[in-house]
Amino acid sequence: IETIGADGHRRSFPVRYTFGHRPLQQYLIDRGDGVLQAFGIAWDARSAETGGQRWFHLQPDEAITPAHPLFWAGHAMNWSSHCADCHSTRVVNGLGAGAGRPATRFAEANVGCEACHGSGDEHVRLARSGSLAGSRDAGFGVVRPEGLEWRFEPGEAIARAHGVAGNADVDMCGACHSLRTPLTRDPAGKPYHEAFRLQLIDDVRYFADGQIREEVFVLGSFLQSRMHTRGVTCGNCHDPHTGELVAPGNQVCTQCHRTEVYDAATHHGHAAGAPGSACVDCHMPSRTYMGVDDRRDHSFPIPRPGLSAELGTPNACVDCHRDRDHRWASERLRSWGAEEEPPHWGRTLTRLRRSDPGALAAAAPVLADSGTAALVKASLLAHAAHVPSAALADLLRPWLHDPDPLIRRGAVAGTTGLPADARWTLLAERLAEPHPAVRFELAVALSDVHSELPPVAQAAARALYDEHRRALAATADLAASRNALARLELLLGRPQAAESAFEAALRLDPAYLPALVDLADLRRAQGREREAGLLLRRAIDADPESGAANAAFGLHLVRLQRHREAMEPLAKAARARDAEPRFAYLYAVARHSLGERDAALATLREAIERWPWDFDLRAVLVIYLDDPKLPEVAGHLRTLGRIAPDSPRFQALRARYGKGSKR
Repeated sequence: IETIGADGHRRSFPVRYTFGHRPLQQYLIDRGDGVLQAFGIAWDARSAETGGQRWFHLQPDEAITPAHPLFWAGHAMNWSSHCADCHSTRVVNGLGAGAGRPATRFAEANVGCEACHGSGDEHVRLARSGSLAGSRDAGFGVVRPEGLEWRFEPGEAIARAHGVAGNADVDMCGACHSLRTPLTRDPAGKPYHEAFRLQLIDDVRYFADGQIREEVFVLGSFLQSRMHTRGVTCGNCHDPHTGELVAPGNQVCTQCHRTEVYDAATHHGHAAGAPGSACVDCHMPSRTYMGVDDRRDHSFPIPRPGLSAELGTPNACVDCHRDRDHRWASERLRSWGAEEEPPHWGRTLTRLRRSDPGALAAAAPVLADSGTAALVKASLLAHAAHVPSAALADLLRPWLHDPDPLIRRGAVAGTTGLPADARWTLLAERLAEPHPAVRFELAVALSDVHSELPPVAQAAARALYDEHRRALAATADLAASRNALARLELLLGRPQAAESAFEAALRLDPAYLPALVDLADLRRAQGREREAGLLLRRAIDADPESGAANAAFGLHLVRLQRHREAMEPLAKAARARDAEPRFAYLYAVARHSLGERDAALATLREAIERWPWDFDLRAVLVIYLDDPKLPEVAGHLRTLGRIAPDSPRFQALRARYGKGSKR
C-alpha cells in the first residue's frame, strides 16, 4: 500500500496480512520496524447488492493526519496492543514490555481452536497415540459443558430451564466479545470476572437505559438481559464454531417462546414477513460500527416510547417509523393492548448520575429486586458515588458482601463517594477479598484517599497496590495502563515513578490526551508552568473539543495572568460533551472576576439546568446573587438543604441569606 507514513512522507508499505472475514476486512501493514498496524482503509466484504465489494475509509468525516490519534501508524491502530488478543490465536505480547524490538508472538494470525480451547498439545498427543476417542475433553483444557435444557410446561408461553446453569459461555465467549481490561497476561481457562474487568454501564458507551451507544462488543449488553438472568447463554442462539444462528429468523426465538403467541401479528402488530415482524426488529435494534458492521443490542430491550421521551433513549418504533414521535408510538402500542410501561432502572441510574439526593432511596428497591441483573446492580452501586451523603454508606454496606463478585466490585466503586475515614471503615474488612477484579477496585478506591488514611491503613493496603501494579502490567503495551499506573504512583506519593510512567505512556502514544493533561498537572505542581502549557497545547491539538484539555489550558492561562485569553478554552470546556460541573463553575468564576456579573449568572443558571444537584454551582450562584430577598435565592437554599443539610458551607449560606427559612 502506498500512503503517508508517520514522518509525513509518502512511500510503499508491505501488507503482511488481510485481517477479518465479514462484513469488512482490514489490512495489517508493517510500518517499517516490524510492528504491524491496522490500516484505515478497509474492504467491504458484503455483496455488491447490499453496497459492498468496495474499499472505504473507516473515518470518512475526519482529516486523518499523522498527528491524529487514529492515524494508521499510531498507537490506537497498533495490532499487537489493540487487536491481537481477540483476533489472533495464542498471542504472547511483548510490545511495550521493555527496551528493544517488539517481541509479540502468535500461533495463528486469525482465530483458531486454541484461541478458545487453550493449548492443543495434549490434543495432538492423544490423536497420535490413538487415544482421542476415549478422552472426555479431547485433550483441551477449556471445554463447554452441557448447558441447560429448555422445555415448555403445559399452558405456559415461555420455556423453563431444567438443569444447572453455568458460566462456561460467558467465560469463553466473553473474553473477546466484551469491552474489558485484562487483569492477567494469561486469561485462558479462568472465569471471566477473574481474568477481566468488564466495563460497567456508563453514559458514554451506553444510553441511559442500557442500550448500546458505542461499541461494547456484546457481553455488557447481554448481561443486562432478563434472558441471561434466567440462564440463557451464547450457545442457545449461536453455533460457537461458526457464529451463525442455530435456526433461521424467528425460529431462534421460538425455541423458547411459543410460536402461536409471539411469532404472530397479535403480538408484534405487523404483517408476517414485513419489517417489524422479526423479533430482532423490535427487541434487538442495531447500530452500525466501523462503517458497515451492524451490531444488534443483546440486552433485548422492550420498546418504551415513554422512557425514550423522558431520557432521550432510542426505541425501535421511531427508529423504524422516522416520521413519527414517541407519543405516536405510545398510542400505537396502547391500541394493540400493550400494558403501561413498567418501571425501568434507567430512571434511577440517570438520577444517580445527576447526584439527585433522592436517588439513593430510589435505588434500594431496584437493588433488592432479584430480577435486576448483576451488571445493572453493579453499575447502580458504582454510580451511587455521585450522591455523597450519610445514606450512601448504609446503601453500600450489605452489597460489599454479596456472593456475586461483580456486585461487590460495584459496591467498592460506590465508596469513592465517601470521605477517607468512612471509606476505610467500610473497606478495611474487604482486604482479604479473594476476587482479582474486586481487589483491583479496592486498590482504586483506597489509593484515591491514601494520603488521608492512618499509617496502619496505608500499610495494610500495600499488598493491594502491589497487586494493582501487576494487573496493570498485563497491558503495559497500552498508554491507558501506563497512565493508570502513573496516577496510582502520584496518589501514593511517588512523583518520580509517576513521571516515568507518564512518559512511558506518551512514548507509546504521543497524542494520548489523559497522559498529556495529567503530566501537565504534575509539571504545574513542580513549578514547571511553561512545560505544562506545551503539554496542554499538544492535548488540544489531539482533541480540540475535549472539556478536560480546554479546562486545564484555561487554568494555565489564568495562572499566567492572561485572563481574557483564558475565556475561550474555559467556555469550550463548560459546553463540551465531556463537561463536568467543575468546568462550568470555573468559567462562571472567571467571567465574574472580569466584571461580567450577568454573564456569570447566566453561565451558572445554564449549568444548573444540566447538573441540577451540584452543590458548588448553586452555592456560588447564591453568593453572586447576594440578595436574601430574592425568591431565586430561597429556591437554591432549599435545594442546597436537600443536597447537603449538614454541610458547614450550607449552614453558613443559610445563616447569611436564609433568615427564617427551614432546613
